[in-house]
Parts: sequence; C-alpha cells; structure tokens
Amino acid sequence: MNDIILHHYALSPFSEKIRTMLGYKQLAWKSVTQPAVMPKPDLLPLTGGYRKAPVMQIGRDIYCDTALMSRVIERLQPQRPLLSAPLRASCAAFASLEQTLFLASIPVVFQPAGMKVIIKRLGAEVFERFRQDRAALFTGGIAPWPNAEFSKIHFLPLINALDLQLAAGPFLLGEAPTLADFICYHPVWFVLSNPGVAGQLAAFKNLLAWAERVRGFGHGTPTELDAADAVAIARSTAQGQPFDGPLLEPEKFKLGQTVSVSATDYGCEPVIGTLLHASVFELAIKRQDERAGEIIVHFPRQGFKVAAV
Repeated sequence: MNDIILHHYALSPFSEKIRTMLGYKQLAWKSVTQPAVMPKPDLLPLTGGYRKAPVMQIGRDIYCDTALMSRVIERLQPQRPLLSAPLRASCAAFASLEQTLFLASIPVVFQPAGMKVIIKRLGAEVFERFRQDRAALFTGGIAPWPNAEFSKIHFLPLINALDLQLAAGPFLLGEAPTLADFICYHPVWFVLSNPGVAGQLAAFKNLLAWAERVRGFGHGTPTELDAADAVAIARSTAQGQPFDGPLLEPEKFKLGQTVSVSATDYGCEPVIGTLLHASVFELAIKRQDERAGEIIVHFPRQGFKVAAV
C-alpha cells in the first residue's frame, strides 16, 4: 500500500509545512489526527518512541522529521519540483535557518494576547497539559527553550529579510515556489493563524502577499483515517519503500547492528532497532512492535545521532 498517511494535529506548524506541500503537489493523502500532547497510544507503536508531529507513513515505512518527508514527497511526485538542481544550495541555506525562525516564532505566539486565543481553542485544562508537555519536550537536547530575548534577536530581523527578498518576486527564489518557501511559511503561518498576535506582521506587505499565495496551494485531497486503522495498515503491509541515497555507514556502526537513533535538538526520545540503511540523507532501522508488526523507521541523517545498544 503506497498511500501517504500523515499523522498530525491542526495547530502544528511543522504539520502545516507538509500539509501545504501536499497541496502544492496536488496529492491525495490519508489524515490521521493525533493528540497534541503525550500520551500518543496509536503513534508510538509506529515510531517506537519518536513523538513529534508530524509523522508520515507509507505502509510499514515511517518517516520522522519534515526534512526527510520533503525528500520522500519529491520522489513520489516529481512534477512541480521543489528541489531543482540549480537551487539546492539556496534551499539548504534556508533549511539551516528553519529551526531558528520557528523557535523565534514561539514567544511571539505565546504573548498574553496570543495565549488567550490558544487557551480558548484548547481549553484551560488541555493548555496546562500542553505547557507541561512542551517543557518536557525541550529536556535533554541542545535546543534551548525559546524565550522572549531569543525571539527579539531573531524573529523580526528574519521576517524583515524575507519581506525585502520577496519584493523581487512572488516566491523566495524566483517565479516558482521551492522548498525554501515551505521551510519559511510554517513559522509565519503559526503567527498569522493566531488573531491575538497576527497584527504584528501587518507592516510586512510582501510577506503577507506571499503567505497568501502559499496558503492558496491548499492541502491537497485529505481523507480521514482512524489512528488504529493506520496501525493495522502497517501490520498488513509486506512491501517496503526504497531507501534514500547510496550506503554510507555511520562511523563505528555496521548494518545489522542494534542501535538507537534520537534527535539532537529536542524531543530526544531514542528509537531502538536494527540498522538497515544509512546514507548522507537518511538512517533507517527495523523494529518489531506487538501491534504494528515489523516497522521500518526512517530519520534524516542531519540532526539525529546513532548510539550502540
């Protein structure tokens, strides 16, 4: 089964990145709504511990982190390309700024006016769980908890730079969208989707027009799927997806070795399995789950570390 299944929730910025990319590619996909906070009883059987949103599934193959998902989507739908060869380095440069822009957007949204909107949407009890969950999420990694000072240094200067660049054309790297646009769109969407703080971007007219163009791509054609059914699909799928890139084993590790893979920034829960593939683009491990059966979990090489078990 080769259907794209996206495990996500409505308010997740990185999920919006992939939803909008699926819209630009005009793809049909299955939508599984997962909880915004732990526990996630129908997600962890698939990932083995990785808990961040979104997670993309194709049969028994599970893809973690939007950097890798973007490559998979490009492979599945090469039409309307987002990674043309002449612009790969430029897209990589934007990718290096993605986490900074996203983390800097969080204190903007969580100002008192923005927080009122979030509490109204989630409810006070769920919001308190959300706050505690995110504090735990930023434990153990190298990414600091985003604060107002970090946001002050980075958010508006980067937004201003984007606005100035967009004066030259409809998209960041020219007349057609590239991966750079989707990398930068979701932190802007995060702010604009909260009416309590959206007005802080009112002065950036080029940015607002660009965000409206990207929003216009829509989300493709999603069809709701129950989370338990997604687990059943993984269990019933025998065929696997191709690996990304030629083999390049991590230093000190060999294929067939039991390893753990974990993010280095935040959400650093380790996923344990047998190392199946490693390249400059991805790490793939095989694991066995009581509910989901044999699962292949894929991670990007950058931003993740391998450890012996």
